[in-house]
Amino acid sequence: MNKYFDSKIYDFKYKSKNINDILQEENYLIVGDFWGIQSFIFDGLTTKNAAKVLRAKSAFVQIIMEVVAKYICDSAKVGYKHILTTNAGKFEVLLPTDIDITAIQQKLDDYFINNFYGISGIGLAKIRVNKNEWQKDYKNFREQVAKEVEKTKFKKFDLINKNPILEYDEGIDNQSLCDICNVRKKEDKKDECKVCDSFIKLGKRLANFEVSELVSIKKLYIDIFDDYDCDIVIDERLVSYVPTNDKNILTFEEIAQNSCKDSKTGIKALGILKADVDGMGNFIKTSNITNHFENFDEFSKGLDSFFSLYVTDRLKQDYKNIYTVFAGGDDLFLVGAWDEVMDFSRKIRDIFLTYIKNNGLTISFGIAIAKPHTPISYLANHTEELLEKSKEMKDDKDKIVKDALTIWDESVHWDSYLEVYNNLDKAFENYQNIATTTVYRLLEFCNMSKNINKDIKNTIWKSKLNYLFSRNMNIEEDKDLMEVLSTTIDENPSETKVFLSEFIYKRRD
Repeated sequence: MNKYFDSKIYDFKYKSKNINDILQEENYLIVGDFWGIQSFIFDGLTTKNAAKVLRAKSAFVQIIMEVVAKYICDSAKVGYKHILTTNAGKFEVLLPTDIDITAIQQKLDDYFINNFYGISGIGLAKIRVNKNEWQKDYKNFREQVAKEVEKTKFKKFDLINKNPILEYDEGIDNQSLCDICNVRKKEDKKDECKVCDSFIKLGKRLANFEVSELVSIKKLYIDIFDDYDCDIVIDERLVSYVPTNDKNILTFEEIAQNSCKDSKTGIKALGILKADVDGMGNFIKTSNITNHFENFDEFSKGLDSFFSLYVTDRLKQDYKNIYTVFAGGDDLFLVGAWDEVMDFSRKIRDIFLTYIKNNGLTISFGIAIAKPHTPISYLANHTEELLEKSKEMKDDKDKIVKDALTIWDESVHWDSYLEVYNNLDKAFENYQNIATTTVYRLLEFCNMSKNINKDIKNTIWKSKLNYLFSRNMNIEEDKDLMEVLSTTIDENPSETKVFLSEFIYKRRD
């Protein structure tokens, strides 16, 4: 029986780590944190070529954290059982002896400066902990770990003591600039630079690997510690899910064209989804999650498994036109056929609440609908802004409640939105051929209802609704629809607007 998660939704088969096998009287926890992940994945990318490398860059974050963790173990001459975790851009290694991490940090800094010009990197922290503290005061120890990791973000590349020189490729013009990153110089007779070419190769290999295959990092084009080599297990988290055709990854243009594929109408566009669990930091502080290592380990791995394993499995089965950019830790970033993204978001939110046994955690979403030629770097930043608006969602008492969705310039609480969506979806079952101009008028009424306090003229929206139905509908036969709309526009205008916007998008050519 899992303490924190409903195994009926997903049984991630947690295997408790026997910490007593490695815990000594004196220990050193080495923590790695990959900062600037969004910049690393998205900066400079054009949407045209993004599908070739996005999943690979996300997988690279996972791979490199495991590589660094194993390198630390090999440097300390201990087995890999000392690696406690490697997920969501973080790792933790518990060592029985002290090691100097300065040289390792320098190698990491050099690698990220030389290859990625310092837009991202990995910070290392070392925390000394004795056995008694680990076993009896783990909650305070976790707070200490969080503070030390935060300090590394203020010491990026040790700029106070060093003056790293960024060396850019010379002789770059429009013809020689890499088509993928738009930063480095193309390799001879190629459209990509050396770094982006390695990501393309990695993406292709990941799409064709067998799960559980053991692979040398050299074959994954990872070369960070000179001649160092180790093996990585290609698991389901790494492979994840991306739409393919004959083992070739679909472009975002092709994914967009698969929108509304079961209908004769509907716009061809991408849905970009960013989701994040609300209030994780506060939840960890106030719950029993960090009372003991076993609690923390089980909870963090169970949460990560939901996103990295369960979600991607659902995509493979039911949402084949959604591309996994990132799924792990406590957040999601997906790009897909916009109608599938909308349906997925409604389903996965309720499934998540059931999975975590409604323990007070919620999840917020930001979704953007865009044409496939829109720059992916812009869309990443835009959906981040939408997600932040969801996390600022307030109730009637002006209290921040989060647990929201932001789309089409509206932020709506999930419970009220899903109630309105289900009511209107049923009410519109027999009105799929309703005039588009009528639906646009309904959108106007939503805006009027929202802004009654700003202009008293907006109070006549109900009269306009009655007039609209009397002119364009059969007011007797269609009174049920009118009554539902009158109620939802009055009580939940924003939620109604979101439903109607999706209805229109599915009818447009």
